[in-house]
Amino acid sequence: MINYLPPELTYSVSHAFINAGIVRVPGVKLEFPVELGKLRIKNPIGLGAGIDKDGLLVGSIANSGVGFVTIGSVTLRPRLGNPKPRIVKYPHLKAMVNAMGLPSRGFMDFMSRINNIIKVIGKFNVSLVVSLAGFSIEEFLIMLNRLRNFGIHAVEINISSPTYHGSWISDPKYLSELLNALEDFDTLFFIKMPLGVGLDFYKWIAHEAEKHGYGLTIANTLPVSEPRISVGYGGLSGYPIYPLVKALIRRVRAWGFRGPVIGLGGVFHGWQVIELLRSGANLVAVVTAFAYEGPFVFNRLLREFVSLSVRF
Repeated sequence: MINYLPPELTYSVSHAFINAGIVRVPGVKLEFPVELGKLRIKNPIGLGAGIDKDGLLVGSIANSGVGFVTIGSVTLRPRLGNPKPRIVKYPHLKAMVNAMGLPSRGFMDFMSRINNIIKVIGKFNVSLVVSLAGFSIEEFLIMLNRLRNFGIHAVEINISSPTYHGSWISDPKYLSELLNALEDFDTLFFIKMPLGVGLDFYKWIAHEAEKHGYGLTIANTLPVSEPRISVGYGGLSGYPIYPLVKALIRRVRAWGFRGPVIGLGGVFHGWQVIELLRSGANLVAVVTAFAYEGPFVFNRLLREFVSLSVRF
């Protein structure tokens, strides 16, 4: 019933409850380790970027039993995001469209909590992924330089937010310069891929990521028109994009991509986790299901995965 209330209201109230510790989710212990080079993640199920944008919810989420938590996307400077309304839910489709506009308290605000975040994720043996969004190479480099030596397990480079209006995707030369610049950092990178672009771009970015030793997050939301949102468009997430995500993971693997892959998009059930792992994902992230069910979704997903993984 709550998902038929105004989306912005449910978003704010649910986050306030989680942050205040009112919502407590019993954790599920699942050891199904994933090895990504030197990084060992205790299980493949985690939170994708877009829920805990500023690292305020990480304690409650880490306690649920997930293998990893993604914070962000964090931007260098504080951003209010787009004017409301910014979210439209389609409960009958298990989907939503959002045009949040990359709201963020800013990188320095996030860094003021980094030591506590590292302490919390260490307590629960959870891996930390920080998703960064930047409007220039310089913005990314400033944030990455400050993150050195903090024990961040991986960094997601968000080059596919609809807020960019396609700027990174439409300028492969500049994007290539960014990918080259990332080589100066001893970090496990995941490049967040878009949906709704041509095969030539997918082949190119998969080749570039392979060349540099980066991973891929597959995928961001699908840009669509939505007149009920203030800016008239947004990113479709949830169950309708799941077939696209699964097909894209299979395709990049068929092209020979050997790096790590985070599968993201429309996962609501344990069988989907297993299906994405079989399709070539190493990890599976959840966002829209969390928006519908809150952190309780991990309790259910982990239990479903345990019951099915005997056959995996």
